[in-house]
Amino acid sequence: MAYATIRDVAQQAGVSVSTVSRALNDSGRISERTRARINQVIKELHYVPDSRARSMHSPHSRTIGLLIPDIRNSYFADLAYLIQGELLAHGFQTLICTSTQGDSHESRIQVRNLLGQHIDGAIIVPGPRSQETLDELTRRGLPVVYVDRTSGDRRQVDGRPVPSIDSDPLPGLRDAFKDLVKHGHSRITMVPGPLEESGTFREREEVFDDLLNQMDDLQDPTRDVACTRNDTPSKEGAFNPELLRQWRNQGVSAVIFGRSQDAIQVIKACQAIGIGIGRDLSIVTFDDLPVFRILTPAIATISQQIDSMGTRCVRMLLNLMAGSQTDSVRLKTKYLHRASVGQPPGQAGQYP
Repeated sequence: MAYATIRDVAQQAGVSVSTVSRALNDSGRISERTRARINQVIKELHYVPDSRARSMHSPHSRTIGLLIPDIRNSYFADLAYLIQGELLAHGFQTLICTSTQGDSHESRIQVRNLLGQHIDGAIIVPGPRSQETLDELTRRGLPVVYVDRTSGDRRQVDGRPVPSIDSDPLPGLRDAFKDLVKHGHSRITMVPGPLEESGTFREREEVFDDLLNQMDDLQDPTRDVACTRNDTPSKEGAFNPELLRQWRNQGVSAVIFGRSQDAIQVIKACQAIGIGIGRDLSIVTFDDLPVFRILTPAIATISQQIDSMGTRCVRMLLNLMAGSQTDSVRLKTKYLHRASVGQPPGQAGQYP
């Protein structure tokens, strides 16, 4: 099916191309009768203005680049959905790129695609394999906002540091600790997530350790053995099914996950061998994904306030694009108790 052009509209309406252009842009003098005729032809031909042609005559493309690590990750899929919707509400389209593999060739393709669309700015989830993309975008002076994570560097655009919006793990973790203590847990551990991927996971582990050190009635028994939570056959800091046996032997009754994918894996592993979530093992995880609310039992989560994050990162970028100074923001995480946190087993080692 061929697209109707502005010339097709002009010809059928019996007017000049410039008259159609004035009607579309609501500029210049044009009679209401002529405007109505043009609108009728536009409807009949199903004409859609060519945004590419418009961008040739404007310094702005009304397009924002969004770079996220992995669209298959439910958390990042939800974040991308929220950002795209907020941008659309402000009249911008979104060009989404992912960095699942993270190789240099992929990064070069991403940069070429983004710059080829003459994007007006970018929202980026920074990672260890996104430096080439970040360098290219910031070097050109494009407005950039980091979302979900900070980059850990001092990169600047036009002499100002790149602003970021992420979440502070302390409030949510602190309330999760209180809930676990309230339910009688005294031996808990944490699976922070692959530590080499992001400083976010490392920060969550550090906050966990600090809180643990402040509470005399809590301990992490995995610290005192050779195979710790950061020394597993899988990626450092990520979940491995062998940990279930380790936790059983050490009397661990509750686990906090710094990454939702690991929580999903442990739920599957527990179901496979008959471990009762909330009965034999209590779990809490970061990221309040919809799936955690509909599982039985529902999973206690530490929410990063993703709705607010998606909305505010767009507003931060729009402020930058308007020339306003924008400071970084940290949202407070929020703990949500659900049935996956229950009383600990009557004694250590009650796993099947």
